[in-house]
Amino acid sequence: MLAGEPAAVQEVRPLLKPMCHETVICGAVPTGLLMKLSVNTFLIPMVTALAEASHLARRYGLDMKQFQAVLDAGPMASNVSRVKVDKLVNEDFAVQASILDVLKNNRLAAEAARNANLASPLLDVCFDLYTETVGLGHGQADMAAVVHAIEARTEARGNGSRACEPTGRHP
Repeated sequence: MLAGEPAAVQEVRPLLKPMCHETVICGAVPTGLLMKLSVNTFLIPMVTALAEASHLARRYGLDMKQFQAVLDAGPMASNVSRVKVDKLVNEDFAVQASILDVLKNNRLAAEAARNANLASPLLDVCFDLYTETVGLGHGQADMAAVVHAIEARTEARGNGSRACEPTGRHP
């Protein structure tokens, strides 16, 4: 995402080609930053929802490789979901985007929303979960490690069993 004076953008764009699959010219400053924050407003809750879904599947004792195959074959599959579901299934939290970095981006996106007097309810929930994940000692882990905060909330509810039974009640 590039923003700035057209001549400067055209001068810099070829230099970025070896590092970027694609570049998108967003317009004048600060539209590149605002585009990044808008994209993060989708990305952060998406990965967080994937972590929550994997927590549910694991707690019900579902075959996690089968869970992964269903997600990878479905309409929500993306490059991001395929990478992150693999991390969740294998409980491999080697860093690609750290919890601390995601928390920073979450804060910046939520602040941008507040500055425009916009609601950001999903970012607010994610902010709490990523903050809790840092508190649990996983700040340097990949963002998929947000599942640890979800697990901790399950434990705090007194439902630490590995296999859950549906109650028919909402939380």
